[in-house]
Amino acid sequence: MKKIFLLLLLIIIQNNLFAQQDTVKTFFPNGKPEAIVVYNGDQRQGEALFYWENGNLKERRNYVNDKVFGTVTVYYENGNIKELYSIEDGKRDGPAAYYDSLGNVVEDVIFEDGVRKGQEFLLVGEYREEDYQKLLAEWKERQSNKKKDANELNLPPIEDDKINMDDDPAYLLTPEIMPEPIGGMHTIYKRLVYPVEAKKNKIEGTVKVMAFIEKNGEVSSAQVVEGIGYGCDENARLSVYYTRFKPGLQKGKRVKVQMIIPVEFKLDGSKE
Repeated sequence: MKKIFLLLLLIIIQNNLFAQQDTVKTFFPNGKPEAIVVYNGDQRQGEALFYWENGNLKERRNYVNDKVFGTVTVYYENGNIKELYSIEDGKRDGPAAYYDSLGNVVEDVIFEDGVRKGQEFLLVGEYREEDYQKLLAEWKERQSNKKKDANELNLPPIEDDKINMDDDPAYLLTPEIMPEPIGGMHTIYKRLVYPVEAKKNKIEGTVKVMAFIEKNGEVSSAQVVEGIGYGCDENARLSVYYTRFKPGLQKGKRVKVQMIIPVEFKLDGSKE
C-alpha cells in the first residue's frame, strides 16, 4: 500500500511539473517568429531563441531559473555570428569572440568574473561555434586546474616573487628539470584538432610552438616559431596554451621556463 501511495505521489508531482512548463512564442507583423522562450511557472528555463524580422536567428541563450547561464551566441541579420561569449553567475566569464559581418574574427578576449582581462589568444579567419565550445571547455578545465593543490604533483610551494639579487626574472632555457605536460604529450594531442583544409590538402608536418611556462605550470604565452599553415599553426598553439605543465625546477625550486614544443600533424595515425 505504501509503494502504491508513493507511486501516485510521484505521478502527481511529475504532472504538476509538466503542467507548469509552457513555450511562449511571439511573432512579427509579417508572421515570422520574433522569440521562442520556455517558461517553468513564471521563470524562464532552457534554451531561448530570438529572431530578426527576416527570419534569421538573432540570439541564442540558455536560462537556468530565470537567469542567463552558459554560452550566448549573437548573430548578424545576414545569419553570420556576431558574438560568442559565456555567462556564469550573471557575469561574462571565459573566452569571448567577436566577428565582422562576413564571419571573420576581429577580436578575442578573456573575461574573468565579469572583468575584461584583455586579449589572451589569437583566433584567425573563420572560427566556428563548435570551435568556441571546445575553447570554452579547455578554459574551464584550466581554471579548475588552478585550484588543485600542488601536493598532488609533489611539487615545492611557489615562493613569493621578491626583488633580490638571486632572483632571475627571465625565463630559463635549460633548468635542471624541464617542464612536462601533466599526463604527457598525449594531453596536448587530445586537444589538437586537425583542420579540415589541412586534411583536404594532405598537409603533414611539425609545428614548433614557443611556450612560456610559469612557476605554477600554466602557459602564459604560446607563439608559433615554425609552422606549416592551413590552420595547423593556430590549432597547435592553442593546444599548447591550454595544457597545464609540471613546472621546471632549479635547485629544488620552481622556475619560469621558455621552451619549444614540437606538435606533429600526421594523417595516418594519432600521437601519444
